[in-house]
This record gives sequence, C-alpha cells and structure tokens, in this order.
Amino acid sequence: MIKPFPSVEALNAHLADKSYVMGYSFSAGDIQAFKQFPLPDKTACPHAYRWYIHIAALQGMPAAMAAMVPAGPSPKTKAAAPAPAKKAAKAAAAEEDDDEEFDFGDEDEEEEEETASPANDRKAKAAALKAKRDAELEEKKKAAEERLAKKEAKQRSLCNLEVKPWEEEQDLMELFNKIKSTVKREGLVWGENCALKPVAYGIKKICMTAVIPMSVSMDEIIEEILEDIFPDEIQSMEMTNIASSDSSEFSLSAGARRLGPGPRALYKFSVG
Repeated sequence: MIKPFPSVEALNAHLADKSYVMGYSFSAGDIQAFKQFPLPDKTACPHAYRWYIHIAALQGMPAAMAAMVPAGPSPKTKAAAPAPAKKAAKAAAAEEDDDEEFDFGDEDEEEEEETASPANDRKAKAAALKAKRDAELEEKKKAAEERLAKKEAKQRSLCNLEVKPWEEEQDLMELFNKIKSTVKREGLVWGENCALKPVAYGIKKICMTAVIPMSVSMDEIIEEILEDIFPDEIQSMEMTNIASSDSSEFSLSAGARRLGPGPRALYKFSVG
C-alpha cells in the first residue's frame, strides 16, 4: 500500500504526469488516496482534481456528488489565517458590546423567531441530504474495495523457470519430480511436464512452469529451494518470465495443454 500523502498539494504534484496513484490502472492505492481527501480545488490542484473526478466515476459516483465537499485549506493556508481571525474576534466583541447597550429583554422572542425561520428549515434539509449522500458514497467505496479484492483473489501468474544442476550425471527428471512433490504452497500448481535443454559441457537445465496466486511469491520459493531444500542438488534457479491474468489461459510453455488447432492456438495451464 502506498504511503499516505501529507497534503492535497503533494497529491497534485504526484499526479502531474500520472493517471493513477500506483502503476497504470485503478488500484487500492487510488481508493486510499480518494478517502484521504475531499474534492481538490480545480484551479490550485488541477491534476488532483482531474484524478479525483476520474476515480469517483470508476466507483460509480457522479461528478456532481464528488463536488459536494470542496477540499479544505492546505497547512500553508491555515498558517496564514491568524490575522483575519483576530479581526473577526474584535468585530464580534464590538457587536456584543452593542447588544449589551441596547438589550430591551427581547432575546427570547428573537431566538424563537430564528428557530422557526425558513432559513433554518433549509439548513436542516441540506444537512439531512448531505448525510444521505455521504452514506451512499461510503457504500459505493466499500463495494469498489470488495470488487477489487475479488479481482485480486482470482488473479493468477504463470512463471517460466529454469533449474540448473551441479553435475552432468544428475537425474533431472527425478529432480523435477522432487521439486513438485516437496515444495508446496496454497494455490501453487507446478507444471505437469518439463523440458530438458543443453547448457554447456554436457550439462542440461530443466525448463518448467508454475502457476501462483497473488498471495504467493515465487522469489521466496526460489530462495527456499536454493538455500534450504536442495542446496546440494541445484546450482541455480531463475524465473525467466511471468505473465499475469485473471483467467487460466497463458502463452505456450512447458507443462501447458493445447486448446485448439493451428500454430496460433491458445494453451491452457491446468490449475487444478
């Protein structure tokens, strides 16, 4: 998760040459930053304003609803505010002095008239409408987060791997089967077959594949294999390519199954 932005100006600077907070698509980082700030000022922070309206639309919220709550002043603006506040305090004190001089005992009647005025009714209705819209916005944000979590849970990655042994005499097919039977993770599926390709001086390497979910790190699996499980049998193990998808269809690799005829047929890796 991306670190929270200290101010809306920092968010605006970050989005000067970007469409999203992280990477090139809508992510949990955008949802986090969207929750952090209200609608930025269009003139002062044009990049953040453009991004905010876009993210609101992706979450199913109309731009008019996103504009209901304008962005608050930045820390710099707040720091420059004491002088007007002092003037307002002096003016309020002068008004209180005037009220004391001309107090004829009609305060109760004025308060009753103010409570029953149409302006107060409008304020109450506006407050209720705002509370309703805030609740709807929160529900839409929650639904967007749930959709994103479901999408990430379905996403799978196909990893192409190369395993090089220490010696020429090693039984590579036996080593391949030992890797598959020993290394287990939730959601990890090793390819059913492998390919043996020459390296040099009679030594061959194992070309194999594995499918992993978002919750599994192939780098951690490789490190465990090299340092803890097979340090005396495997010289090196590298991930040469990785392809991510929210389905189980990938490009051709060792252990893949053909789905159709022709040179451009799709291949499907069995994920259980």
